[in-house]
Amino acid sequence: MEQVQEKIFELYLQRLSGALSADEEAYVQDMLLHDAHFKAQWNQLEQESITLHTDEYLQQIDSASALRQIREERAAHHPVIHLKKWLAAAAVLLLMGSGVYYFFARTAPVISPTVAMQQQKQPVRLLLSNGEKVELTKDSGAKTIALNNATLSTSNGALQYTSADTVLNTLDVPAGESYKLTLSDGTEVWLNAATRLRFPFHFGRGEREVYVDGEAYFKVASNAGKPFVVHTALTSVQVLGTAFNINTYQAGTVKTALVEGRVITKGKMNERQALQPGIQADYDAGKGFVTSHFDEEEVLAWRNGIYYYHRMPLAALIATASRFYGMRFVLDKNKAADQVVTGLMDRNRLEDFLSDLKTTAHIDYRLSGNEITLK
Repeated sequence: MEQVQEKIFELYLQRLSGALSADEEAYVQDMLLHDAHFKAQWNQLEQESITLHTDEYLQQIDSASALRQIREERAAHHPVIHLKKWLAAAAVLLLMGSGVYYFFARTAPVISPTVAMQQQKQPVRLLLSNGEKVELTKDSGAKTIALNNATLSTSNGALQYTSADTVLNTLDVPAGESYKLTLSDGTEVWLNAATRLRFPFHFGRGEREVYVDGEAYFKVASNAGKPFVVHTALTSVQVLGTAFNINTYQAGTVKTALVEGRVITKGKMNERQALQPGIQADYDAGKGFVTSHFDEEEVLAWRNGIYYYHRMPLAALIATASRFYGMRFVLDKNKAADQVVTGLMDRNRLEDFLSDLKTTAHIDYRLSGNEITLK
């Protein structure tokens, strides 16, 4: 009997936290109709939940405590846990506090729904100055590509090369992907989704100059005689040897976050802003620079395929998710674009992201080809 009660409790917690699969939901409905004991236990759980205001409790904790707990788990190098799992654990603790369900002393397992996600991602491409296009695969095998003006070496989503050509080429990373590039001077560049980097195979005698549109993390090789300059549509960042993140995703804004070293970033009207490690400069074309401290774990999490979002309006979320996952997200006409949500995205766990939205914000979805409608 105790095992039966435990199973009912597990199913109820999964329903409460939004993690009940379609098959399990059908099972619950069938048992409620045909099993008197199951129905009695389920009704008791529902009554206890109402008495303890469990649903209100979960809504209060989902946007702060859950995400903080997840980040602490990541900082301790544990696998990423998702909001639905954390909320299920919170529900266990709350209901166990009543003293009624003493027999259940572990977190209810969370079963993600199985959805056939067909992410139709485009390949990473290198666009050469002569118009030639080279597709770069992200498989684990090493590969060498011989061109007229360069020899490329790719492996595990990273590109190195040898060449004396100083003409600009473009590395194009599509939505849903990321890529790493090592420049001729040893500078390492990590490119986020929907990002383009223009760079020469070989730097000339003057400054080492590159051009970025999107988001990239630079670990610049030191060379006191040849400053490294990163150009965006609105700013330029000059460094000697340092590590920093630059983000141009939001139109009219450039965010430069310094991890180590020292940089000077300049605006279109020659405004200048020096940065120290731990400081981020946000540049607005109309307002100039604003500086603030930044959280390195959050700003750089994209390099590990993670993105945190805090009280983000759905209108902004669908744009971010489309870029991050390489699928087209749209809002149902009946869904408020200004509704705010908090959580995380894992590039390898699209289904978990969608399930988290359902759990924490009661947002369901509909899949059609490469398009996901939030409703």
